[in-house]
Amino acid sequence: MLFKDADDENISKYISDERYSIRDFSAGEEIISHDLTNVPVGFILEGTATITSADGGKKVLLKTIGVGAVFGISTLYAAESPFPTNIKAKNSCKVLFIESSAVRELIENDKGAMIGFMRFLSDKVVYLNKKINSFTAGSAERRLSLFLAENETDGVYSSSVSISSLADMLDIGRASLYRAFDKLETEGFIEKHEKIIVIKNKKEMLDKYFGQNI
Repeated sequence: MLFKDADDENISKYISDERYSIRDFSAGEEIISHDLTNVPVGFILEGTATITSADGGKKVLLKTIGVGAVFGISTLYAAESPFPTNIKAKNSCKVLFIESSAVRELIENDKGAMIGFMRFLSDKVVYLNKKINSFTAGSAERRLSLFLAENETDGVYSSSVSISSLADMLDIGRASLYRAFDKLETEGFIEKHEKIIVIKNKKEMLDKYFGQNI
């Protein structure tokens, strides 16, 4: 999104060879820590990664991201504020890092890149507002369906946490979580095999629980 409408010459000018790097990460390895400042902009080239909250002792899984996902853009102009989340490789990952100063220079000198940046931030605000509404005023099925939809990879969610931890993440009781799983499975939206959840009808599931609000 950031580079789609940017001028190729400007991309080459401001993001020169010495201002970007590509790194490989093993499963479980930390990609970005929440206590870092001046974080580079990152793009997932291969594999998947998890984003977790940085508050207190309880780490909440916020999202699983895959190829094409970008992080670090929303903190480009955050005045040396610490990064708000932790990002770890869920499996083997390849990540492209671009210096934040290089991305800022591109945005400030290329209209297409600036439009892409504003589009990214606008979409992020809309997404976060919808997610807040869903998690603060929703049933267990609503919260679970959104969580599964946000964290599946190729139609499959592979849980690395216990049912108690997942219930804590969603801020619901264990019994309510079990019932939510049973209901989604009965409705034909998912198939549950221990910690492997197959999402069979993602669109239909979200349409039922969120309609046009997501």
